Amino acid sequence: MHKFTALEKMSAAKQGFTIAIAAADDPSIVQAVKKAADQQMASFLLFGDSDRLKQFMQEEQLGEESITCVHAETADRAADMAIESWKAGKADLLMKGIVSTDVLAGKLLKDKSMLKPDHLLSQLAIFDVPSYHKLLFLTDAGINIAPSLEVKKKILANAVNVYTQMLHQEPKVAALAATEKVNPAMPATTDAALLRVMQERGQLAACELDGPIALDSALSAQSAAIKKIDSPVAGDADILLVPDIESGNMLYKSFTYAAGAVSASLLVGTKAPVILTSRADDSTSKYYAICFAIAAASVA
Repeated sequence: MHKFTALEKMSAAKQGFTIAIAAADDPSIVQAVKKAADQQMASFLLFGDSDRLKQFMQEEQLGEESITCVHAETADRAADMAIESWKAGKADLLMKGIVSTDVLAGKLLKDKSMLKPDHLLSQLAIFDVPSYHKLLFLTDAGINIAPSLEVKKKILANAVNVYTQMLHQEPKVAALAATEKVNPAMPATTDAALLRVMQERGQLAACELDGPIALDSALSAQSAAIKKIDSPVAGDADILLVPDIESGNMLYKSFTYAAGAVSASLLVGTKAPVILTSRADDSTSKYYAICFAIAAASVA
């Protein structure tokens, strides 16, 4: 978990955030809030069932100095109230609680006032993979099902914007496919090749991109050398751009359940990053998602 220590330091360097949580009445969310509040990372507006929230706060011995609880009859109503508080400037960041991603994203897309001008939402995850030498980003494993080339450009722009905001340098991007050879029968390879040409001609967000490139070549310099792939991205990728939601979802879960990675996830394309959590996430992942959003945010 040493790589996520850097994520904590980035978030600790920023102060004064208020985070509105939609449907926060869940023990693991309250545990994550306690850890962040204890380190004075942020103050929180918790929307949800007030009886359950107070019970979980008592169990965690969570004080009310930086916590405000607001009762909501349903998760859907809690989402509406959290979004309204964010829109009104009462909160700097929005966090998903036990409301579904589809519901929260649908509300944001319907309103549009908190979206960036291109109105594209995408999911961006960050991983501490034990076997990899640095933090690794992955997009999009949760929102866009079968993105076109134009949509992939916007997904990439969202990810690059967050990366550069956090690390102040251009990322190395691997446009993933099953092979490094361009094959018209495999759209992932042709899209990746076109993205590489666009990057070379300055048509993409500032990054160093290679593609098509297979996962082993993107993450292993030894594998790339054996396959005679000469690329600055090979074995040193910062961002993995997946061709579709299915491959992204499977890769995300492979990192988590097979490789022992710790992860955190955001919804980006909004005016400030939205903290995404899954029901299966433990409190540690939810805490790191809070750190990720604060580190990625451009407001203080």
